[in-house]
Amino acid sequence: MASLKKKTYSRGLPEEAEIFTRGGQRFARWTDANGRKRTARVTESADGVLRLLIKSDVWYAKYRTADGRVVEQSTGCRDRGAAQTQLTQFLKEEERVKAGVMTAGEVRTARHGHRSFEDTVDAFIESMRARKCSSRCADEWSSLLKADGAAMGWRTLRDMDRAHLERYLSMRAVTPRDPRKPDSLMGARMHNVHVTAFSALGTWCARQNYTKTNPFTGTERRDEQGDRRRTRRAMSAEEIGKLIEAARTRPEREARIVTRGEHKGKPIAELSDSTLDRLRWLGETRAMFWKTLALTGLRVAEARSITLGQSRLDADPPHLLLAGQSSKNRKPAVVPLQRDFARELSAYLSGRRSRLVGAPGGSVTPFSGAFDNKPLFDVPAGMIRTFDADLAAAGIPKTDGAGRTLDCHCLRHSFATALVQNKVPVHVAQRLLRHATPQMTLGVYSHANADDMVNALDMLPPLGPERDASGSKKVANLDAPDLAPTPFISGQNMSSSGDWGDETRARGEESAVCVSANAGKGIHAPSSCGFKKKMERDTGFEPATSSLGSWHSTN
Repeated sequence: MASLKKKTYSRGLPEEAEIFTRGGQRFARWTDANGRKRTARVTESADGVLRLLIKSDVWYAKYRTADGRVVEQSTGCRDRGAAQTQLTQFLKEEERVKAGVMTAGEVRTARHGHRSFEDTVDAFIESMRARKCSSRCADEWSSLLKADGAAMGWRTLRDMDRAHLERYLSMRAVTPRDPRKPDSLMGARMHNVHVTAFSALGTWCARQNYTKTNPFTGTERRDEQGDRRRTRRAMSAEEIGKLIEAARTRPEREARIVTRGEHKGKPIAELSDSTLDRLRWLGETRAMFWKTLALTGLRVAEARSITLGQSRLDADPPHLLLAGQSSKNRKPAVVPLQRDFARELSAYLSGRRSRLVGAPGGSVTPFSGAFDNKPLFDVPAGMIRTFDADLAAAGIPKTDGAGRTLDCHCLRHSFATALVQNKVPVHVAQRLLRHATPQMTLGVYSHANADDMVNALDMLPPLGPERDASGSKKVANLDAPDLAPTPFISGQNMSSSGDWGDETRARGEESAVCVSANAGKGIHAPSSCGFKKKMERDTGFEPATSSLGSWHSTN
């Protein structure tokens, strides 16, 4: 029992619809949103309301499945002949299931191959939003997947192919996006973003039984460390101090500069008291925002999400509460604060509340919790231009001689570097930065400066004799091992066991005494008296000469 039909459903009557009778039946005529004239039959519901009877545009197939169920399924075809062909295909698939050639799951997956790629991307993005994923990530992935799919000509899920995707990304790596900008090639980081997005889409499709497996499993990734288009550097404490002071004073200084007339460019403009108050508060807000990033390691978006109600500055210890939907890892967190900075931030918070309330005697009456949902920092989303302007005002170059650059996120790098430089345990630094692994904390976010590396090199023992400024050889350093081979007097022999030869003892000659920095430090070595002498050894260096014979360390 297989058949084709178009479904009929009812919907509300448009307000501008015109009712008329033809052949004893009522019809409605109206103009749809696209400007087309539409006509449909009119029916009356049980409660006396007129509704339109609409036939579906596509044909539906009704047939019996392998397990005996009668189902109705859309063929997706507007033409009856094409719909009949699709129905025949449905029946063949059910026969294969009965014969055991295919499973019902494989049949469902095969049928989803006709599903629109763009519609599937929309459904995937909706699932991301339902799982409380970052809205910014969802928007970026939606645009990325649809643009790449259109560029590769993918219309249905059957078109998805890993090799095709890899060829497309390889082409983007050597073809500038903008012909006028030869450097606008896809870097390794953006390449991996595309791979991650498509892999996530493929995994979701496999879970929904739209595909049998993830079609993008094994897509090649590129080395981001070897192809970094932008390398950040950490800022020193002095630079951060200059940045904060520049942010605090820049709004007023710029407003005082005359922009026209004979005094153009001179900082002599007169400002009203209200304007001065507004500009100074703007500078204070920016300064406290940068300082908060530098002393907490918060990301810009995370710091912007902190509200007055999430500021627990009177607690012990003082801290900020970060909501899970605002955190990068989607987990709530407690951000501890320095006590001195907490007092400074508390003064700023009092000023923020007073400005939200308004002037005394105004129409707004403050009460507990009235402004808890207001952001702690009233700053715009795009702070990079403000950061660059504050850098210039502070006299700090955005890019150094090595090509390393500064941006808002460098304050987080500076926070991590300061933790490592001050010998904070790695697991503590990892928790403060909310990293998944300590490798991320040490390998990406902490930057060793030249002083750190020189101090580390100074801890190594000297190799060979030291010399003073005049070039004269200095006395041997007894605290560090002398790794140079120890010379022996001609005629002296060593046995394989490390004892002096019998000839020397027979002559009774006095052997040369070898001064060694390892004396008394834990190495069994031959002495000038012809026996093994135990010396304490704690430097960790192996003997630099075979003249010591057999030896072993007490460590």
